[in-house]
This record gives sequence, structure tokens and C-alpha cells, in this order.
Amino acid sequence: MQSTQIVPPNTKQASHRQAALLREIVETLLLTALVYLAVRGSIQYTPIHGPSMQPGLLSDQAVIVNQLAYMFGSPQRGDVIVFHPPISPSEEYIKRVIAVPGDTIALTDTAVFVNQVQLKEPYVNPADTGPNENGQVIPPTKLGPGEYWVMGDNRGDSIDSRSFGVVPRQNIVGKAEFVIWPPTAIHRVPTYSEVFVGVGK
Repeated sequence: MQSTQIVPPNTKQASHRQAALLREIVETLLLTALVYLAVRGSIQYTPIHGPSMQPGLLSDQAVIVNQLAYMFGSPQRGDVIVFHPPISPSEEYIKRVIAVPGDTIALTDTAVFVNQVQLKEPYVNPADTGPNENGQVIPPTKLGPGEYWVMGDNRGDSIDSRSFGVVPRQNIVGKAEFVIWPPTAIHRVPTYSEVFVGVGK
């Protein structure tokens, strides 16, 4: 006759505890991986290179870009966005949206107009002599569907729509939400939406 081995109750309990612990570890690792992938697909860490957005954003700072900001909406006037410029699609630029689809943009040598309203822009570098520092004259131009006009806040040192024209919607990566680096400079990136009240559309 074969003898039946009797497993002590405490050994069975230990075995169940180990199995439960292993299951919890596996579930935690899977959840962590899912959260990581979700976060990785929705936000982006973007360093700033160059002075084009001074004084609000400085070179060597870094921003958090919300890549889902426009999933159910569109970029708005005043938003600071990261995008691939038409002149260099492999690069990423950061600028402020000045005009959106359907708007009419016009630049004199000293002023910026959207839908015939002259903008008063507190975000522009006060060292500039005017809101259109480089003085490129742009006659009234209506933006088509999916077209955005962007400009740097440091108008005297910015390659933007004055140089390369409109930015197509599909080139926009997302909205810059927070300055995240260095720690002493952490703050939300303001849109100055009040500047565009009265512009219409």
C-alpha cells in the first residue's frame, strides 16, 4: 500500500500566501507598465533651446507638453504649443498661437492685427521696439482650415510664421502646460487668453 503524505496546515497556508503574493506582484507590475505607457503617450518632456520665447520661457528650461490637450478640441489663441515647423519637420519648435483657422492675420512694421483688431501683447519681450520687432509686413491673410499662425514672444529673435508661414494642424505635438525645469522656475505656462477677447470668431 502507498502511504498518503499529510501536508501540515501551516505549510498549506504558507503556500497560499506565496501564491497570493506572487499574483499581487505580477498585477502591480502590469499596472505600473500600463500607467507608464499611458503617461508616456500623453505627456512629453521638452527642453527649450534658444531665446525665442523670452522673457516668459528661457533657454535651458524645460516644459511638460500635454499631447492629449487637443484630442477633443483645437489650439486656441494664446496657447503655447510645441510643433514640427514646415521648414524642418524633424525638429520641434515652441511658439505662441496668435491666429486660428478662419482668422485674418495682418502685420504692419510695428503691430499685429487679428480680424482687424490690434493686439496688445503683454507677453512680448519688453526689450523689443514693438510687437513686430523684425518689421515683416504681412498683408491681411485669412487662415484656412487646420492652419495656425504662431509667433515667438521674443519677436526680435524668433523664427516663426513670419518666416515659414502657417503651421498645419497635423504638425502640432501638443500644448506646453508647465515649466518643469529647473525646480526653482516651476510654473504654469500662461495663455494670456484675455488678450484675444474681442477678436471674434
